[in-house]
Amino acid sequence: MIEEYIANLQKNNKSPKTIISYRNDIHIFLDDLHIHPDQFVTATDVRKWIISLLNPLEGKPLAITTINRRLNSLRSFYSWAQKSNRLPHNPMEEIPDLKSADEDQEKIMWLTEEEFEDLLHRVRKTPVKSRGVDPEEKYRRDRAIIYLLTYAGLRVDELSNLKLTDLDLELRRIRILGKGWKLRTVPMSNTLWQELYDWLIFRAEMANKKLHVEESPYVFYSQRSAKFTVRGIQSMIESYSLPKKKLTPHMFRHTFCKWMLKATNNDIEKVRRLAGHSNISTTARYLKDSYSDLADAVEAMPKF
Repeated sequence: MIEEYIANLQKNNKSPKTIISYRNDIHIFLDDLHIHPDQFVTATDVRKWIISLLNPLEGKPLAITTINRRLNSLRSFYSWAQKSNRLPHNPMEEIPDLKSADEDQEKIMWLTEEEFEDLLHRVRKTPVKSRGVDPEEKYRRDRAIIYLLTYAGLRVDELSNLKLTDLDLELRRIRILGKGWKLRTVPMSNTLWQELYDWLIFRAEMANKKLHVEESPYVFYSQRSAKFTVRGIQSMIESYSLPKKKLTPHMFRHTFCKWMLKATNNDIEKVRRLAGHSNISTTARYLKDSYSDLADAVEAMPKF
């Protein structure tokens, strides 16, 4: 029966890698339960199997992502078996994916202060690979973008669309057109003000040398365009990634929210307004401590 199922996957143009994965996962399940493919299986059988994966008699427990992948393989197999009348019952209908208590937190990645400082060092030291690119111009632009993302919490499209008229250096505030065409105003910290001031002075010098910069209404431009596109910003940020930590523009927005909660003593409403969140529950996600925060808390316990 499994070979019939595999043939069906091939007929539906599933990739060879996917087919191999499904086949292996199904065989592991059947071998663990000591049953044949055409034997009756209940949801209880599946739940007991999941428990055995989480609490094995020998070795380490499987990662939740691996277990969920196997469950997905079983869903596909038993759904096909029921629809094709090979089996009268689909035991996977009552089996949801496993969820980790830290699952939402794992999706929210931010930078520590040490990581941010290290990033600034890499921005300065990373050599320019493209021909015709002024290293000093690229460094100043990239640095200003990183500061703006981190200290104002802009979304990448908000940064791409940010115009010179949106910056008020005198009143030290930034006007941002966010999701749903909602306007918000974010104050500039002294740190951000200085970075933007330096960038605008340098940008004015570039405007005297490059026509597309002179004609651009946007704060940030690319080598050949008056506007630095979303994809261009994403590629620039990713170029500074470390082997074990990929950087994305949204990671800096997460960093802004996390750092602001710490700076405001967990004042969720202030951070919600600054970040432009419509729902305060979105902001509340950042209240959860990272694993390193928890480790530091445990280490801080009295020692005897």
